[in-house]
Amino acid sequence: MKRMFICIIAALIFFPACSSTRWVRTPVTKNADVVVTLEERQKEGDIVGQAYQHPCGIELSQLKKLMGSLIYMDEVGLMGKEKKMPVFQAVEIDRLAPVLAGTLAQATDSQRIRFTSFNRGKGLIFSVSRKTEGVVFMALDSRLNFAFNYINAEIRMDETKAFAEDFSHTDPLEISYADTALVESAPYFEKQTLPSGKPAPLWVAVDMEKMAAAAPPVMPQGDSLSETPAQAAEETAVGTSPVPASDPNITLQEEIKTKLIYLKELLDEGLITETDYNAKKDALLEKLD
Repeated sequence: MKRMFICIIAALIFFPACSSTRWVRTPVTKNADVVVTLEERQKEGDIVGQAYQHPCGIELSQLKKLMGSLIYMDEVGLMGKEKKMPVFQAVEIDRLAPVLAGTLAQATDSQRIRFTSFNRGKGLIFSVSRKTEGVVFMALDSRLNFAFNYINAEIRMDETKAFAEDFSHTDPLEISYADTALVESAPYFEKQTLPSGKPAPLWVAVDMEKMAAAAPPVMPQGDSLSETPAQAAEETAVGTSPVPASDPNITLQEEIKTKLIYLKELLDEGLITETDYNAKKDALLEKLD
């Protein structure tokens, strides 16, 4: 099963009880699909200037293009194979991009935008709820920055609500390691570096002029765990000799067997009821007829 949380090493945690400097957030939008706030850093009640290039206007079509170009490496499948995946589903972009564009247009030069987006993605058998959280801001060099706390993290079964009341207090600009790192999928992306000189795995800056002139990369459509034709072709091309086509009946049987084994594991671990198990098992076995 997909791991819920990225592993964060050497991240800076801000707790009011331990420090007089903290991020103070002002709600903008909060619902079951999207949460957006404006946040500014304060020290002993005074605003700490950040010198963002806000407010700033950005065309909605450009922002959607940018969000659709964000790619990360993720482990998928039973074997934990790494694949390039889109950060946002198309439906997420449609509902999140307008809010981000509007919030960038009203932010001050000391405020950045924090967001959380929720989606439904494929599991091995069931669809699962996931969430992506991060910040966005326009720097003084006119590059739009996206930095993530985590990407498509699975929402745990013990979470009682669709979203938490409080965001993570980890500053995504301080994260030095993540098992879901961003990929520079287009020439207008530039991975950022930490003060230590190490590359930041979840932080990219976007040259807006280059992006306006570039054609968008081929991206998966719909579900965040879909595979693009280009990715499929790339995987097929590995090796020096052509791979013969698999027998579709054998492939189907192997897939169903794998799913049945996984389904039984979920039942044994108490993650699904026996009624759910029997219903899913019968549906899979019907495909063998």
